Amino acid sequence: MLQIQVPEFGILRLSYLVLDYNGTLAVDSEFLPRVAEQVTQQLVVHVLTGDTFGTARSQLAGVPCELSVLASV
Repeated sequence: MLQIQVPEFGILRLSYLVLDYNGTLAVDSEFLPRVAEQVTQQLVVHVLTGDTFGTARSQLAGVPCELSVLASV
């Protein structure tokens, strides 16, 4: 759990984090392991992606997260 003090609001107690893959955990589909390492230590991470480059599953192998690849319309 991650606790964040928000001025004029109070304390947020977070357990889950939902992220997009490219632009958050990766740049131009190149995985940024330090970002994932930091957030997965304290939160249950769910990654949503259209996986345009088809690399998200292999690049997130070994990262403790739930990956959901969204179908194109």
